[in-house]
Amino acid sequence: MRGNWERWARVACLAWIATTGFAAGVEAGTTSGTAPADVVAVERRPFEAVLELKGTFEPLAAVVVDGRAESSPQPLEIVRVVPHGSRVAEGDVILQLDADRIDRAIADLEVDLAVGEKELEIARRDLAAAEKSLPLDLADAEREDRTAAEDLDRFTVVGRKAAEEAAAFGVRAAEQRLRSAREELAQLEKMYADKDLTEETEEMILERTRFDVASAEQFLRQTRIASEDALTLDLPRRAVDLQRAVDRAALSLAKARATLALQVEQKRRGLAKLEHERSQGLRKLDDLRHDRGLATLRAPREGILYHGRLQGGAWATAAVTTKAVVGQAVAPGELSFTVCDAVPGRFRARVDEPQLHLITAGLKGVVTPTGYPDARAAVTLEPVFVPVPSDGRYDAAFAATMPEGGPVIHPGMTGMARFILRSRPDALTVPEAAVSRDGDGASIVYVVRDGEQPEKRRVRAGLTSAGRTEILEGLAAGDRVRTSKP
Repeated sequence: MRGNWERWARVACLAWIATTGFAAGVEAGTTSGTAPADVVAVERRPFEAVLELKGTFEPLAAVVVDGRAESSPQPLEIVRVVPHGSRVAEGDVILQLDADRIDRAIADLEVDLAVGEKELEIARRDLAAAEKSLPLDLADAEREDRTAAEDLDRFTVVGRKAAEEAAAFGVRAAEQRLRSAREELAQLEKMYADKDLTEETEEMILERTRFDVASAEQFLRQTRIASEDALTLDLPRRAVDLQRAVDRAALSLAKARATLALQVEQKRRGLAKLEHERSQGLRKLDDLRHDRGLATLRAPREGILYHGRLQGGAWATAAVTTKAVVGQAVAPGELSFTVCDAVPGRFRARVDEPQLHLITAGLKGVVTPTGYPDARAAVTLEPVFVPVPSDGRYDAAFAATMPEGGPVIHPGMTGMARFILRSRPDALTVPEAAVSRDGDGASIVYVVRDGEQPEKRRVRAGLTSAGRTEILEGLAAGDRVRTSKP
């Protein structure tokens, strides 16, 4: 009985398969009984989604040593430089420049500043004196103007007339003196003619009196000349001199009022200029001393010395290495160096934007170093991942654990990171082409049934890998779907 039932079941199954195949062939427009090329069956198979990212090993800690020159110093010759890749200890000299030129500039500037300090002190005292003397100088100018005006007024009203009267009176006095001398001589001559005196005494008195008359005549002539000079020359000239003194005093007063305050302000500005120049000199001295410090660069920590710095996951060393040669002239602060850990602790990879949804916190994987294909380094995505774009791509930093006993991996080496996002032995999958997007963005497939139009069905799709997409909901094994839209 049981054997008959099993035979009947096999016959029914064969009949169902034959009927299904025939229907599918009719639907596809064929008579051979085979399914069309764009119809595939949903099946379970092993599925593994893998993400591979190329990146660079980086140190966890790195200190850049360069410094920025504060001035524009002349290039200095390199005396000593530590080679790229050398191990250094904290405080080791990694770059030494010949700083004699800067030392001389510092010494010269220190002398200039010392002289300038004295000039500044003189200018400060000069300004203080000028500020105090300003009202005094102005008062003197006003007093001289007032005195000159008073002198002219006094001369015009009193002095000139008095001088003219004095000149006239002097002539009259001289004339009177001459008349008196002549009268005295005449009286003596008459008296001596009437009296009986000795001839010697008479002659002596007469001679003296005649000399007095001659002196009076001479004095009268000189007095007349002096009076004429006073009236025609001295007094007019005195009037002109007094008027010019008034004019000059007025000009001096106007000049004092117009310029004394400006002179004080000029001294004030001159002092401000000296102070500014000193401030500039002190700043330049500080800059030179700063640049002098850059002539000797020391390692800030223990580690490996790299020429250049880490930029975008790669070491930019060429520009520094070509210049970091003993005897080469470089400006202080022109060269940059990096001291970092000898063993990298981070792996930095560039992620394309379509891959962002695959990068989740704690993502784990392994990195195969480019130079050591048999080595593996474990990596884990660091807790904070900020997807900030750079040239259309994104940086993802992974904590890296170097394998013990393996090859030495140095910062700057590259590798390929591999992350297994999902691995299932019997995942429900379809060809990637079978899944498309509906108008609202939902994932859809077109299910094929015998004798019916393809059915558009929403599904929940998982990851896609190696041309196949995992189906999480919406299909069952054995369902048939189209790989192209009907």
